[in-house]
Amino acid sequence: MRETDRIIDGCAQEMIECLREIIRIPSVKEQPAPGAPFGGNINKALEYTLSLCRRLGFETANVDGYAGYAQFPGQKEEQLGILCHLDVVPAGEGWLHPPYEGVYENGVIYGRGAVDDKGPAISAIYALAALKRAGAAFRRTPRIIFGCDEESGWECMDYYASKIGMPEMGFSPDADYPIINTEKGIYHAQLKKKISRGENYSISIHGGTRANVVPDCAQAYIKGNTAPLIEKLNDYDCSENNLSYIVKEGALEITAKGISAHASQPAQGQNAFFALLELLDKLSLGGEEGHIIQMLNCAFINKTDGSGIPGLKIADEFGALTINLGLLDAGDYYGGQPDEISLTVDVRFPVSYNYQYVENQIAKFFHGWSLIRGHVQLPHHTPEEHELIQALKRVYKEYFGREGKCLAIGGGTYARALKTGVAFGITPEGEISPAHNKEESITAEQLILNAKVFAAAIEELACK
Repeated sequence: MRETDRIIDGCAQEMIECLREIIRIPSVKEQPAPGAPFGGNINKALEYTLSLCRRLGFETANVDGYAGYAQFPGQKEEQLGILCHLDVVPAGEGWLHPPYEGVYENGVIYGRGAVDDKGPAISAIYALAALKRAGAAFRRTPRIIFGCDEESGWECMDYYASKIGMPEMGFSPDADYPIINTEKGIYHAQLKKKISRGENYSISIHGGTRANVVPDCAQAYIKGNTAPLIEKLNDYDCSENNLSYIVKEGALEITAKGISAHASQPAQGQNAFFALLELLDKLSLGGEEGHIIQMLNCAFINKTDGSGIPGLKIADEFGALTINLGLLDAGDYYGGQPDEISLTVDVRFPVSYNYQYVENQIAKFFHGWSLIRGHVQLPHHTPEEHELIQALKRVYKEYFGREGKCLAIGGGTYARALKTGVAFGITPEGEISPAHNKEESITAEQLILNAKVFAAAIEELACK
């Protein structure tokens, strides 16, 4: 057993309580404020984290509210970056444990950010603190960098890089074990089209919280002669498809429930739009709205591999493309534009392709729609033979008892902000991450183990 393991075991309860406290800060992106470019709650999470680091003996810096960092005194020429983020996606509905209370029950900490990425940040902080207490001598300066806009647009890393400069090498504990050395490209597109209302029906549709989250709820509001629609609904097994409907002042409101998941693995969730759009198509609403519903069915329903859009089902040795219909608004009942449909897709594309190719295929299919390019991240790859990966393989084998494989993912981590970077942890190999899901959680055992693993990784890379 390493000395750092014993130190971390002695801090276990403290780590649990710190994680519970930071979960209680609902650090979802909001409107900017002075000194808080991503809103007040994200700024509170950053200040809490930096205060904790100072209490543990770190030097800290707040980089204008965009990001922050912590390290111990004694700057070396080289840095080892450990990159975490403090912002979270919206909680959504349907939690059994309140998402922002940090409930600790039966050895499990529940709450938004528990694994993505507040839990890993706490583990990294205590890992580095344990090394200092153990008397480690550093040949590289380990610096924990805390980003504040990972879930939305990465302005935080762009700003940090421009003001401070990024370490040459490091890892981000924001994905899965063993070692992720390849990340697909990420492309977001918003598509808009003016639509003319049908003669018989006026339809509004709404659903989704973020492009990078599989929506777990979607709704449609239909005005017009709803009597024949209700007859069709009575012949359709709504409950089997997680659908329900009510009649409101002569109008019909249909609600579809799904299962949220991270957009990098859309097949692990159940997109609420799929059931809703399929039902709307069966209702044969007619007009331009009905035609668009048919089009969306062809493009997206159960086609998270891109096969619904010609030319988009692509793959290479590092994996296949995925696509997530994350946001959809049509009509004004739910706050959209009265004669407009707007949707946003999240695409994770293979390393050997580029976002221009993806964009061209989408633009061809949605001919006549306006396309607004959103968030784009280029693919990232670190060669397996690099010192970074070889050190992490040794650590992984030490703590998990098996060889550490290199993996490719569709997710985007801060590893790609580094010239040489990988994602390392935190979801155990073979398990499905609860990130972006209801009931997001981490076990206390996993929180502590991650700290031990990170301490060993930092020791291998920055001390020996």
